[in-house]
Amino acid sequence: MKTFYVILLFIVFFSCKSEEDKLRFSSWQSSPTEEKIVRNSLDSFSKEHPEVAYNYQPIPGNYPEKIQLMLGTGKAPDLFWLKGDTSPAYLSFDVLQSLDSLVNADPEFDPDDFLPAFKDAFKYKGKYYGFGKDFNAYVLFYNKQMFAKAGLTAPPKNWKELQAYSKLLTKDRNQDGKPDQYGFIVEPSIDMLLPFVFQNGSDLISDDNDILVNSTAFVEAVEFFLSLYNSGVATIPSDAGAGWNGDVFGRKQVAMVISGAWMIPYLKESYPDLEYGVSELPEGKHKATLAFTNAYVIPKQTKRLEAAWKMLSYMAGKDGMRIWTSSGIALPTRKSVAIENGFYNDSIFKVFMKSAEYAKLYKVNMQERWFDETNAAMQAMFYKKANPQDVLDGLAKRLENYKLK
Repeated sequence: MKTFYVILLFIVFFSCKSEEDKLRFSSWQSSPTEEKIVRNSLDSFSKEHPEVAYNYQPIPGNYPEKIQLMLGTGKAPDLFWLKGDTSPAYLSFDVLQSLDSLVNADPEFDPDDFLPAFKDAFKYKGKYYGFGKDFNAYVLFYNKQMFAKAGLTAPPKNWKELQAYSKLLTKDRNQDGKPDQYGFIVEPSIDMLLPFVFQNGSDLISDDNDILVNSTAFVEAVEFFLSLYNSGVATIPSDAGAGWNGDVFGRKQVAMVISGAWMIPYLKESYPDLEYGVSELPEGKHKATLAFTNAYVIPKQTKRLEAAWKMLSYMAGKDGMRIWTSSGIALPTRKSVAIENGFYNDSIFKVFMKSAEYAKLYKVNMQERWFDETNAAMQAMFYKKANPQDVLDGLAKRLENYKLK
């Protein structure tokens, strides 16, 4: 009996040790579809690198807060996803592993294959700290049937046409005195506003670290954005009884909506009969849109650097990225993969690829609290009808506290 317990303890000890030795990889979970694609990519990685044992540990909620806590307590995963908009804070806090020596020793990785907008997205002080796993960009989705009924043959090309088309496409179909079809949909959120800000020649913060939210160009963009809603030619999801703009568009309650490629699988699954088209955003003074990218990064505290790089270089490499982006839920940051997956020739995806050529990254040189402050200001202007200049003057003062030095 004693021998039995000795053997049992031996087995338990070494099984636990082997678990501790495994690479830990974490990501967030935005949908079951996304998790399924992640696991498919990991299965492919395992076939290519059977020598790397790992545990996939998705984080379903409060992802940024949990990653920060794990980094602070020395318990961070060996590889994890990093949101592009929050990356400047992580890079300035010196918690991530520089990847230059690993890239230089791996000729197959080829950083020059990344599209120009994303190649240096996670570079800091001349060094690589991460590589974008994919990208998305805001484009305009429009309902083809609604356009045809209104006698419109093409999507709007500029702000003036966007306003005019939105008015023409807003209708009271059941004659109850209020619209049940709107031309456009907006949201009181900073990411939806930013393309208009960029197109008007402004930004949240300048390259010299000056807060720009109360500049003349920024205020003008806000006033135009608000005017679409206040004039009654645009709605917001909550007014339409929906949780997000994709649902309002799918229900045929709105003719035009700004969204990323994540809308495509949603519409295919939930509204398969919807006839829609996709175009570049209507332009203001300049052609511009907002692009999103997230990186695979390795914390400095990892003890499994070699294994972590093998997984990162595969997942952000050509083979892993081809699998990850093949569903169209997001677009490849590598040009070779975009060509191989046919995105430049596809009638819808080529619009995203074109938009990436002039897109500005959603990347803010401030602590994460900037987002809550800015969205609170947006809601004050939408819901409380607060004066934009007054709100933005106050926001500019508060954001000074969150600038990264």
